[in-house]
Amino acid sequence: MRPVYLISKTPYEGVIHIPILTISFLNPTIDFTQYEGIILTSKQALIALEKYTFTWDTLHCICVSESTAEAARQAGAVHVETGDGYGKSIPGMLSAKKRNGKWLYLRPKVIASEWVETARGQGIPIDEAVVYETTCNKEANTYHIEKDAVLVFTSPSSIKCFCALYSILPTHSIVAIGKTTQSAFQNAKEVFVSPQASVASAVQLAQEIAQNSSPF
Repeated sequence: MRPVYLISKTPYEGVIHIPILTISFLNPTIDFTQYEGIILTSKQALIALEKYTFTWDTLHCICVSESTAEAARQAGAVHVETGDGYGKSIPGMLSAKKRNGKWLYLRPKVIASEWVETARGQGIPIDEAVVYETTCNKEANTYHIEKDAVLVFTSPSSIKCFCALYSILPTHSIVAIGKTTQSAFQNAKEVFVSPQASVASAVQLAQEIAQNSSPF
C-alpha cells in the first residue's frame, strides 16, 4: 500500500501527518450580545472562543460542516445548523428562516471563499472578527516523502506552504478536501476531490487510491 500524507493543521489517525501550518490565536474585543448568532467555518474558531465569556443559549450557531458542528456542540452550542461543507451553502442557511438579526463571522485572517459578500448582497448583516491567523510552519521541512505517496491537502494555504518546502512529483497522487482547494492547484496532472468536504472523507479517498493504484 502506498503511503498517505495529510498536509494540514491537525493530525488524523492512520496517516502520516505533516504539520505544514501554524495557528496563532488573536483576541479582538467582541460583544456577543449584539448578534443573533455566530458563523463558524473551522474548529480553530471554536478554540479561539475559549478566550471569551458569553452564553451559548442566546446564540444561534451556523457551521459550515458536520465536523465543525459537532465540535460546537461539544463546546456547549445549543442551536446548531450545519452546511454542506462549503461556504457557499451559508447564505442560504442564513436567509432560509428570514432572520433579521446581525451575524458574526469568526474567521481566519485570510479566507478563500466569497460567501460573505454573497450573503451581504442578499441583505444579511454580517460583521467579521479575525480570531486566528494561519502561517507556514517552516520547521516542517524534515519529512521524507516517498515518490509513490498520496498527498491529502485540506486548504489552499496548505498547498502554498507545502510547495514552499517540497516538490509535488508526477508520481504523487493528490487529494483535495474540496473544490476550493482543488482550484488552488496550478500545475498538477490530476487532483481528486473527496466526496464530502471533510478530512475523514478526504483521507478515506486517499487510502482507497493508495490501496488500489500504482504511480509506476
